[in-house]
Amino acid sequence: MPLAKRNFRHMICGILLLALVPLAPAHATGVTLNNIRFYNYPDYTRVVLDLSRPLQIREKVLPGKEVTRLYFDLTPCRMGPDFPREKIPEIPIETGNLKRVRLGRRNADTLRVVFDFFKIGRYRQFYLRGPDRIVFDIYQQPGQVAAIPTLPETTDGGYSLARQLGLGVHHIIVDPGHGGKDPGTANPQLKLNEKSIVLDIARRLKLLLCGKAGFKVTLTRDTDRYISLEERTAIANSHKADLFISIHLNAAPNKKARGVETYYLSFTTDPWATQVAAQENAVSTKSIGELKSLIEKIMQNAKVTESKALAARVQQNLSDTLRKTHKTVANLGVKKAPFYVLAGAEMPAVLVEASFLSNKDEARLLNTAAYRDQIAQGLYQGLLDYIHSLGKVEPGPEHAQSSPSRYSRP
Repeated sequence: MPLAKRNFRHMICGILLLALVPLAPAHATGVTLNNIRFYNYPDYTRVVLDLSRPLQIREKVLPGKEVTRLYFDLTPCRMGPDFPREKIPEIPIETGNLKRVRLGRRNADTLRVVFDFFKIGRYRQFYLRGPDRIVFDIYQQPGQVAAIPTLPETTDGGYSLARQLGLGVHHIIVDPGHGGKDPGTANPQLKLNEKSIVLDIARRLKLLLCGKAGFKVTLTRDTDRYISLEERTAIANSHKADLFISIHLNAAPNKKARGVETYYLSFTTDPWATQVAAQENAVSTKSIGELKSLIEKIMQNAKVTESKALAARVQQNLSDTLRKTHKTVANLGVKKAPFYVLAGAEMPAVLVEASFLSNKDEARLLNTAAYRDQIAQGLYQGLLDYIHSLGKVEPGPEHAQSSPSRYSRP
């Protein structure tokens, strides 16, 4: 092709591209801040920034005589159309060391977020997806800014830190999955939904743990109400709980899929584990893949070792209990996956998929009180088995106590 003709074609293409640019929205590559939420607990405050898309930040600390400021810029970012107007420009918190959160516009495409502290203590910051959000856990003890210390996982078959220190179990958090506006999976034919069944199982498990063994037990919810994933482990952390168990029901496109499986937090490339995590996280597989950096940080903590051990004991006892009367219930084993509900826990934590609601036979079983009671019995035996493996004896009925599941929410 002659050079003049090629140049002419290139010029025409360039003009067409320039003409098309104004058709794209001006904020197509920007991010919106849709809300700032906070949850107050005895030992720390959790602040959550809801974003429309992922956004990296780098926080800075500005010391002062009366107020210390932690601040960071969101850029490119603008206010979302539904951001609560009453939260602009200042959100008073007045709890522990945190005085307030302030929000201002630094320039046309940058929002600055400022945390004002009476005296700054340690904090941690991490990202979650689906929806995209930045989470700050702000601890109330005074001191210099520091990340939460992590401990290496044992890889040589040695004892984890919990076992080396002889740590026992006194307070257990039982988390019935979903709730409120989030029904979880469902079986329309039998008019069953996950949120109701797992709440019933959780209540039965609580009775066993309190009545027979005398543990202190807290349900993250004891009614049909919605609790965000990040709030569930925040409840556990605020109570300084020793164990966290989240109860769910499974579903699969293959209606013949059946059985029980138990998960602990880790990154995985297993397609089925990724699919289950996506279902419980309500995000796409691609978003789960982007969790890798977060999971790798979490994997540095010694709790992963104990979470894996807890998952093994719970899975074996649950499977054995159910298979005594229902031979068709398959033991699908212990698996690892990046579940958001486990990501913030500061204690051994597992997620149990206690049968398939998508399987007609297991759905019919789940519709009976007897089967739900068997699931609770299996989980109970698994927890006791794990606790005994620590070399500790459970508190006993004379120390039985339960903790209410009512929390103030903003």
